[in-house]
Amino acid sequence: MDVVTNSRWVQRTTAFARYLTLLRQFNAVNESIATLLPDQRRQIALTALAELTQAETSSETPMASVATNWSVEAAVAFARARSQHNAIRLAGLKRWLVCAYRATFNSPYGEIQNLHRLVLRALRQMHGDQAPKSSEQRRDLRRYG
Repeated sequence: MDVVTNSRWVQRTTAFARYLTLLRQFNAVNESIATLLPDQRRQIALTALAELTQAETSSETPMASVATNWSVEAAVAFARARSQHNAIRLAGLKRWLVCAYRATFNSPYGEIQNLHRLVLRALRQMHGDQAPKSSEQRRDLRRYG
């Protein structure tokens, strides 16, 4: 019984550490997205959503999708998103959004579900080109800042 309890504790701690890493990355990515032109934001959102839709509708086996460690992929994409080269930065931002979506999808933990909602909101705002309301920004800053 102690082994099961220890295993759950390690699993939960690991998930929380991944959450903190992804949240820090999300805050930096969100700041980078705010500096982009509206056309660039819309293009990133459209290609990210197309990639997510294609992955959902493809006949790819679910095991291949589960085998990918999306947190590691998100870290690689985050490094690219911090590049000085514009094309690499834009590709890194798009890839980070896709990886963060997949890393947080269907998580049993509440804080990771909240991060998933933040990623979805960022994609929606980028696609619709609507600026977040100041009340939403203040609320997010209080909760996740």
